[in-house]
Amino acid sequence: MTDQKTTSLISRLDLGEGARRFGSDAGLLVLRVAVGIVFIAHGWGDATQPGDAGANVENYRGAGIPLPEVTAYFGAYMQLLGGVALLVGVVTRLVALGLAAVMAGALIWVHPGEPIVLAQDGSGSGFAFIMFSASLALIGTGAGRWSVDGALASRYLGGRATG
Repeated sequence: MTDQKTTSLISRLDLGEGARRFGSDAGLLVLRVAVGIVFIAHGWGDATQPGDAGANVENYRGAGIPLPEVTAYFGAYMQLLGGVALLVGVVTRLVALGLAAVMAGALIWVHPGEPIVLAQDGSGSGFAFIMFSASLALIGTGAGRWSVDGALASRYLGGRATG
């Protein structure tokens, strides 16, 4: 009897393929826009501060980040331009890979051993961890149908790829 009740409940919750696709695409759009906005804000701050991204070279060097003269600029502009790319969903998987690399670097060199929850002194790895995780999710899923990637896939690949 329990199996019939469970099966009946599950069948009532099943909204069908169209609703699942809509939900997936809506979720990916929300994820891309939210993550894109946050990356743009952080990249903009680094790229437009006095001395531009180069002002971070000494901070990167002090944190032990390899090639600080390169990685300070890569981090700033990857976040800024990558955030814009995520907003519209263009080359999403490649951009998300670059953003995951930036956030992995933050976790490894800037926030090692820090708590996930923000501490009184302002330290904490939670932000870098969630942005790293969101980037990994976008590597795995791609942008979804409501994106430049999705439009190109629909037009040129018959909708077979979304990333």
